[in-house]
Amino acid sequence: MKHVSLLLLLIVSVSFLHAQDLKQLESLLSEAKYQEAIQESEKALSKNPPAETAIALKNITAEALVRLGKFDEASRILDNAQEQAATANLTFQQGITRSNYGLLYMIQGRNDRALESLEDALTIFDKSGKSETLEAAQALSHLGNLYRATGKFSQAEEQLNRALAIRQKFLKDDTELMAAAYNDLGLVFSMTDPDKALDFYEKALAIYKKLHDKDHPKIATATTNVGFIYRTLELYGDAVNNFEASLKIWEKMYPQAHPSKAFVLFNLGVTYNQMGDAKAARGYYERALKMYEESYGRKHPETGRVLNAIGDLDLAANKFDDALATYQRSLHANVADFNSSDPKQSPHLKNYYDGNVLLNTMLSKAQALEARHYGKTLKFEDLTLAIQTLQRCDTLIDKLRQQINNESDKISLGAIATEVYANGVRISYEASQVAFKKKSYYEHAFYFAEKSKSAVLLEAISDANAKSFAGIPQNLLEEEKTLKSAIALCAQGLAQKPSADEEKYLREASFNLNRQYEAFVKKMEKEFPSYYNLKFNAAAPSIPQLQAKLDQKTMLVSYFTDEKNNRIYSFQITEKTFRIEDHAITKDFDRYITGLRNSIFFNEKKSFTKAVNNLSEILIPDRIAKNISDLIILPVGRLGIIPFEALVTDAITPDTPYPSMPFLIRKYNVRYEFSAGLILQKEVAQTSAQPSIFLCAPVTFPAKDNLNDLPGTESEVNDIASLFNQKQYKSSLLTRNNADEKKVKSPDLKSFDYIHFATHGIVDESNPELSRIFLQSDVGSEDGNLFAGEIYNLNLNARLVTLSACQTGLGKISKGEGVIGLSRALVYAGAKSLIVSFWSVADESTAVLMKNFYQEMLQHPQANFSENLKQAKLSLVKDEKYTAPYYWAPFILIGF
Repeated sequence: MKHVSLLLLLIVSVSFLHAQDLKQLESLLSEAKYQEAIQESEKALSKNPPAETAIALKNITAEALVRLGKFDEASRILDNAQEQAATANLTFQQGITRSNYGLLYMIQGRNDRALESLEDALTIFDKSGKSETLEAAQALSHLGNLYRATGKFSQAEEQLNRALAIRQKFLKDDTELMAAAYNDLGLVFSMTDPDKALDFYEKALAIYKKLHDKDHPKIATATTNVGFIYRTLELYGDAVNNFEASLKIWEKMYPQAHPSKAFVLFNLGVTYNQMGDAKAARGYYERALKMYEESYGRKHPETGRVLNAIGDLDLAANKFDDALATYQRSLHANVADFNSSDPKQSPHLKNYYDGNVLLNTMLSKAQALEARHYGKTLKFEDLTLAIQTLQRCDTLIDKLRQQINNESDKISLGAIATEVYANGVRISYEASQVAFKKKSYYEHAFYFAEKSKSAVLLEAISDANAKSFAGIPQNLLEEEKTLKSAIALCAQGLAQKPSADEEKYLREASFNLNRQYEAFVKKMEKEFPSYYNLKFNAAAPSIPQLQAKLDQKTMLVSYFTDEKNNRIYSFQITEKTFRIEDHAITKDFDRYITGLRNSIFFNEKKSFTKAVNNLSEILIPDRIAKNISDLIILPVGRLGIIPFEALVTDAITPDTPYPSMPFLIRKYNVRYEFSAGLILQKEVAQTSAQPSIFLCAPVTFPAKDNLNDLPGTESEVNDIASLFNQKQYKSSLLTRNNADEKKVKSPDLKSFDYIHFATHGIVDESNPELSRIFLQSDVGSEDGNLFAGEIYNLNLNARLVTLSACQTGLGKISKGEGVIGLSRALVYAGAKSLIVSFWSVADESTAVLMKNFYQEMLQHPQANFSENLKQAKLSLVKDEKYTAPYYWAPFILIGF
């Protein structure tokens, strides 16, 4: 009995020692002493501890390696821990290991794998009764940070609050983990609600002040975070106070030059610049520059960032030559092998450190050249140099898009890309006005406008989050993601300006990875052209290429808005002509867009008259040749949410009756496309001798979806089926419970020329992956929601897909990208053209319009769909009951 007691005591003592060791190691992790944590873990592992402890030690080692960027070593150790946990049947330890896999993948930029691993970890914790543990809280914290990185801020908040609640059960408020929890929530809210962010950052700061000496680096960092939020809130005095408090701590720690001090000095400069004190801003920038150069040398991206800010001050003061000289210095700092001080010279886009800093420098340089032309030299050469510089920016943007793995990077690149393309359009157009030969500068302007549209398209597609694409092997999708994340990691490493040996290794790795990626893209272009066009083809077509696609009766009108300079450009292309119009737009322009939609929807004639007259004057081309009967509209931004058919060719008054209004639809067949590049990609759909149609109308919807039933859709699809049956054409009709998601995903859909969904469709602008078509759920695994990401995996061969009750939601659309995501998914799946609606209209009038459309189409099979839709709409305009635009305007044809 005595021996048993001693044995139990020994086991308890050993367990206690292991627990103490683990606690100390976790403390080293929280203090960012990663190398020390690895050494201590390895020392503890050498003593052959029990399996549970060994797995915990391996996870600590792996996390430290991840934080140090040693991903391959971390992966090997996690593989070993996972195998040991599975062999010993230690479920809880498997969950911990899956959580650390999630961290590894997240930092590598493999967000898809990170999500899968973290969800696995949480499922394991749930099943093993460990969902309320600190380990589960850590997995939730990782998941919250993953959602933040991918822009899903509401989900991030939910997961991080759950993590916080669990930690509050086990920990006192004054612990490192609690401070980290508050800091994570501060990061989330800094993107959405600065006041809440400030609250969480101040809670984290208060804890760090309790835990640490007043001059601890964590207090300096937390104080800087508080300063950022005060600056966002435009409380500049508080921002300055916090930055200065942070600077004092760093100065005590590092009396000599140090990057942390330079970082705070730079932010003090930014703050004073926003306050309008350029002199104080320059003083802080100069101090930051001197300190960065003493810390890093002259070649470093942070030096380039500060020089950009100094150049911006010079440009704002109209010191054009000084600004250009400073931007050249920034290029020197950020490009390893570039040293020219001549503003006519720009670096090759190869050996740079930080691509985003370089992009900002090149854009600012182009703006300085334009400003120098108008403010000093009037030399045409300045404009041509500016255009050449912006062309390099465009090439760099394409390159940087390959490296994006998180939402904040996407937002910042998207913002500067928008500015690059707007500058490109404006400066090219300005050059055309003074050039002897205008044509090439017109073409440059069109190129920049179309690249802007391609960028929006590619962003919308990336947001769809499709897990699979019809016809694409899964291993190729995996290869694409792996290459992209590896390229991004190399770019991140180079942006840190590593040592000479590390830089050489990273540049070689980056070169080889980029060659592999280029080979991969070429393979996709050759073997999977649809996927290539969807994901990689950002090319802007030339004017002659487009003209070759147009017949003599068609005009293409592509719009571009330069919001910063309040200009709108319309590029008007016919078979033989190309011209550009530009108009100044007032602050009311955006209000008129909203007003047009709302006045049509609510049938408010007075508001409609004012909005439609103003918009028509700007948007309808001044000169349209008499032979033109077809318009292809390429809208931009919020122009993508208004029906151009409802514009008027002559001014109207509130007293003008609807049947007498000179709507654009009376004179022209109208169709839409999202970019000129898509027109080149599309083949003309062949008319079938025996057309067939698939019709789907769920009619009723479950209460959970909060959608109105659509009883009129049943007669709508029955009438359309009857039209096809009368001609003895094939039709397949699914209504009510038969209209389920499983049947819509059937391979049989490929055999139909026309597909008609008479059901609700929702476009979600803030979460494009939630855009969907509502169907009935079946008894199996399908939930009745056909999401945009699932549509990519359908296999269609349809000349036309119609969504007759789709709705985009009034007043919620900011950019018009949501419709793009849903529509592009259908086009990728095999739809040649689409009819969608801007809002859901009364069942009865929709049924009449749709019946008229298909009747027209079957009676005049050689006419194009836009002609058929025009005639169907005009039949409603003539009908006293449905003459208001509310009934016919929202239905638009997308496709060439």
